[in-house]
Amino acid sequence: MNRRILVCRWDPYILAALRDEGAEVALLFDTFEAAHFHVDEEVLKTLPYVFRINSFDDMDELGQVATQLKTDGWIPDQVVSLSEFSQFGAGYLAQVLGCAEPTLEMALKTRDKRAMKLAVRAAGVSCTDFVSLRTSEVAEGVRRTTAELGFPVVVKPAAGLGTLGTSWVHTEEQLSTLLEELGSDGVEHFMMAERPVSGDEFHVDAIWVDGVCKALGIMRYIRPRLAIETAGVSNGSVLLPREEWAELYADVEDMHQRVNEALGIRDGITHLEFFKAPDERRIHFSEIASRFAGGGITQTYRALGEDLRIAWIKSVVDPERPAPYADGEPNRYVGWINLAPATEGKIVAEPSQADIDAFDFVLETVRQHGVGDVYGEPHPSAWCLFLIYGADSLEQFEQRGQELEKVLNDAFRTEPTTP
Repeated sequence: MNRRILVCRWDPYILAALRDEGAEVALLFDTFEAAHFHVDEEVLKTLPYVFRINSFDDMDELGQVATQLKTDGWIPDQVVSLSEFSQFGAGYLAQVLGCAEPTLEMALKTRDKRAMKLAVRAAGVSCTDFVSLRTSEVAEGVRRTTAELGFPVVVKPAAGLGTLGTSWVHTEEQLSTLLEELGSDGVEHFMMAERPVSGDEFHVDAIWVDGVCKALGIMRYIRPRLAIETAGVSNGSVLLPREEWAELYADVEDMHQRVNEALGIRDGITHLEFFKAPDERRIHFSEIASRFAGGGITQTYRALGEDLRIAWIKSVVDPERPAPYADGEPNRYVGWINLAPATEGKIVAEPSQADIDAFDFVLETVRQHGVGDVYGEPHPSAWCLFLIYGADSLEQFEQRGQELEKVLNDAFRTEPTTP
């Protein structure tokens, strides 16, 4: 019998990959995705089960989905969550349907960054100091932040996504104002203040099967995420060849195993971030997500043979499959950058493929948005045009990225959209 997979989130790329590998796939997605994603009704007709729910946080709805599947005798071999916001729902479904993972405990520790850091720190992993904040206790939160961290601090949602909702706060007054404004809707909001960590920022993307690492790569962000000011400048990362960075790979693999044990991660794909000063060996854990990375990260792995998401899907369908990329790591630096308009609005012009092809070091073009699309505020996670390219060194990779930005970003044009 084909392996049965229950997928939480609409993602046509993943759905196609699962079916190409012979899996029988059921899909669960929410009203936000239905309203904001281009859900293909023709694709939905080909699936044995499709469930549209109001929210992945609605346990009553999720329970009804589980009961329907049980009634029909369609019990999944695995539940997979493709987004931050379906983690708890996937954990609940896995528990009531009898799947080993993901667990609710893992969902908590990978969604709530406070629970994550407490668990990781208890496992002996160096990580950033933080203070938990509540919008119903502004004065106490400001007092503790001042006493335990000082200023400036980085303030972020306890269960946020990427850099969204994250900001630098430099004074007690700024922190008070921020928390008061967040709490003005009368709803309790949980935030956290972190002591900033200096150094370069890296991310680690890995595939796990029964606690064993099947693939792992370390990439360095061109610029730390919180230092990026707009979507189309210095926004990307580069894959570090293992043979040139052997010591870092050894340290990271040891740290990652301890993090996984602390959080209960045994299967799936992960995206972990850490900081490291150039003149220090010590690494500082930042955070981890039990999902695949965004941006052009997974596409970069095509330089090794296939998209990292495809390698992960193959391990989901056949856990006994040999580790991917067995032929070795790339012998040069490959990575990606995001090019984008400088202003929001409807895109009326963009770099042509001929413009891009003039740079012979570009390996692939991935367009997330194009002419005719409405492009929102150009924050660091507003993806538009990924260029995957190669270089012989870190320095050359950064120089080539700057050259691409200088020449091609000017080709974008937007016009205001009517209210």
